[in-house]
Amino acid sequence: MPTRYLKSGVRDSESIDKLSPLAETLFYRLLVTVDDFGRFDARPAMIKANCFPIKESVTLNKCKDLVSELQESSLILVYESDGKQYLQMCKWDNKPRAQESKFPTPEYNDMQMYTSVCNTHTDAPLTVTVTETKTETKTKTDITPEGVSQSVWQDFKNLRKAKKAPITQRVIDGMREQADIAGWTLEQAMSECCVRGWQAFKAEWVVEKAKLVNKFDIAHVTVPSSSQRDPALAKLDEDMKYAKPNPEILAKIREGFRSKLS
Repeated sequence: MPTRYLKSGVRDSESIDKLSPLAETLFYRLLVTVDDFGRFDARPAMIKANCFPIKESVTLNKCKDLVSELQESSLILVYESDGKQYLQMCKWDNKPRAQESKFPTPEYNDMQMYTSVCNTHTDAPLTVTVTETKTETKTKTDITPEGVSQSVWQDFKNLRKAKKAPITQRVIDGMREQADIAGWTLEQAMSECCVRGWQAFKAEWVVEKAKLVNKFDIAHVTVPSSSQRDPALAKLDEDMKYAKPNPEILAKIREGFRSKLS
C-alpha cells in the first residue's frame, strides 16, 4: 500500500465542510483504501470491513448512508458493473503506478481526474502518493576483507551479530593491526576469535600463550653443554688406573678358583 498525503486544500474545501463528522472520516479512510485509480468496492460490507474494521458502532446500513452522503457532495461517484457497485473518487490527482485498475472503469466519467495548469485548485483536497522503495547498498564492511576466506568471514560476522557488536571499518583495521603485532594474518586472528568466542582480538592474548608453551618445551640443565668430557668424570677415570683391589676380595677369588681345580 503506497503512502498518501493530503494537500492543504482539505482546510478550505466547501464539500468537505458540509459533510457530517463520520462521513468526513469515511472520506479520509477511503483515500488510503482505494487503488491507484481512485476506485474501490462500494458494497457496504466491503466499506465496513476495510474502512471501519474495529468500529462496532458503524453498521452496514450506516456505511450505505455514508457512501450516499459522499456521492451527494460530489466527492465520489457510485457506479454499477456486472451487478456490483463500485465507487470512483472524484478529482483524483494521483498518477497511477499500476497499468490497470483492480476495478472496472465507469461507463461515464465527467469528474476531474488530474489537476492541470489551467485548473490548479479543486474543491476537494487532492492527495499525493509516495511509493516506498528499499534500496540495498553494500557498505565497505559487507565486503570480505582481503586475505580472509568467505567461510571465516561469515563465521566472524555471525559471532559479532550474536554478541550484538556491529562490524565497522575501525574494528577490522584494529584487528589487522593487532594481528600484525602477533605475527598473525587477519584470517588467523578472526578464526581464533571464532574458536574462542572472542568478539575482539589482542596480540598479547596469543603472544603470552606462546611464551608459556615455550617455557615447558625448553630443557633446562645445571651444567652448560660442552664438547669436552666433564672434568669430574675425567678425574674418576684417572683414579681407576691406580686403584688396588681389596685384599679380602682377592683372597675369596683365589679360594674359589682352587676349589674348582680340586
